Amino acid sequence: METENRLLEALENVRRDKHQPWRYILFTFLNGIAQGLGMALGLTIVLGVVVYLLTMVLSRMIDFPVVGYYVGELLKIMDAYIKQGAKLR
Repeated sequence: METENRLLEALENVRRDKHQPWRYILFTFLNGIAQGLGMALGLTIVLGVVVYLLTMVLSRMIDFPVVGYYVGELLKIMDAYIKQGAKLR
């Protein structure tokens, strides 16, 4: 029991921010920003690779000219809408 108390006392003495709470808040805030940025970058890279691989796999399985047909039809509809003189906001 005495060794635990001595250990806790030693840890309290080692803490630099004991008398500087703003320093503790600043470093905790910066740590949170770094963790969030790391997660965002990591997730972006992982999802980018997954989407790339999924696209490569699907391009071999699905006939993409079908998608091109639908895009062409959408462009025809948009052209007809613009030629009618519809006002765009």
